[in-house]
Amino acid sequence: MDRVIDLKPMDYYDSALFYPEYSNEDKIRLYSVFGGIPYYNRLIDGSMSVKENIIELIASPGARLENEVSMYLRSEISRITNANEVFETLAKGYSRFSDILSRSHVSSSPTLVDVLNKLCHMELVRRTTPINDEHNKKKAGYYVVDPLSLFYYRYCFRYASQLSVMDPEVFFSRYIQEDFDTWLVPREFEEICKQYLIRMNRSGRLEDPFEKIGKYWYDPKNKTNGEFDLVTEDPKGYIFYEAKFRSTPITQTMIDEEKSR
Repeated sequence: MDRVIDLKPMDYYDSALFYPEYSNEDKIRLYSVFGGIPYYNRLIDGSMSVKENIIELIASPGARLENEVSMYLRSEISRITNANEVFETLAKGYSRFSDILSRSHVSSSPTLVDVLNKLCHMELVRRTTPINDEHNKKKAGYYVVDPLSLFYYRYCFRYASQLSVMDPEVFFSRYIQEDFDTWLVPREFEEICKQYLIRMNRSGRLEDPFEKIGKYWYDPKNKTNGEFDLVTEDPKGYIFYEAKFRSTPITQTMIDEEKSR
């Protein structure tokens, strides 16, 4: 009898064991690019900086993983009409259905529904809804699952013509560096924090084990807009977490603003 194993990517905890030489901050940066695929992680050179590894492996013409990712995605999504446009739109940071529809230039809502459903079924895209309003389709969000695919589409695919004619160091400084530090890594850091809470919950190390974890849209009764990105729900109610990956410490003003929300 054959056995089929659905092998999932590693989380940050296990992935970081592949590159113990780095600081905690740089481990987070590496995970934000190479995710939890063992093959990608074993290629990381501990004698090189995060930037050097990124350039060497993905952000330079003919890089080892550039072709791997592009060929893999092409083989997976080429059979789906408009999938490439949708995937590129998601990589730019658009997650709401209406935004994806307008930015991707897909012809109609039913067509986009079909594309997103297929990408979710293939586990290339994840659909999420607020844990306090799970059946509200208008508040659903769609996100690229694999960090390396996200990185490739956000930078390498998007600026392919520039990448092909520029020095990789200059390309990195101009098209990757700032956005990487202020958008991509903070986004993945929230996922790492979510993974941490799930590990703690599974190991029984939380005083009140939670039953749900995810995003939360606040004050739906009063129709107040806004969302929290990391919230757990247990029998006593909700616990709200704020995850920040920043170059400078948060201020008391920022803390007070979060508490007032």
